[in-house]
Amino acid sequence: MRTFLIFFFLTLALPVLACGEDEKGQKEPFAKIEEELNFENFTYYELFLPEKYKGFYLSSVRLMVPNSVNVSLDFSEAFGYKGYYSAGFQINSELLDVLELYSSYSTTEDRKGIVLCGETLQLELKKLLVAKHPEMVIPQPPPVP
Repeated sequence: MRTFLIFFFLTLALPVLACGEDEKGQKEPFAKIEEELNFENFTYYELFLPEKYKGFYLSSVRLMVPNSVNVSLDFSEAFGYKGYYSAGFQINSELLDVLELYSSYSTTEDRKGIVLCGETLQLELKKLLVAKHPEMVIPQPPPVP
């Protein structure tokens, strides 16, 4: 009986102790060009990144141009895309082939405190621009008091 109880509790505890979880119906990242925000030789790109990835929460977004630029992008809840965050940037489209994007996910939902484990995804902007994405749903305005 004791052996059975130990086996039973270990079977229940192992998935909880695992770092992250697999999720079916995982949201996929995508990107858009915002034509009205283009300026001279700069194209404005907007990234849409899932709020959660394999049970982890989005914690940072980085843009790199090797030997030139390495910056952290600010992100916020994406308007019209529930469950996504968005981050935007302007860059000369000639740099598209050397541009590197990374999104990091961690166990901390509020992006504070110690990160025990997580995932980092390397993103290709060209692929994100042609990726399938959900239909934009414009939220209802709040009721007027």
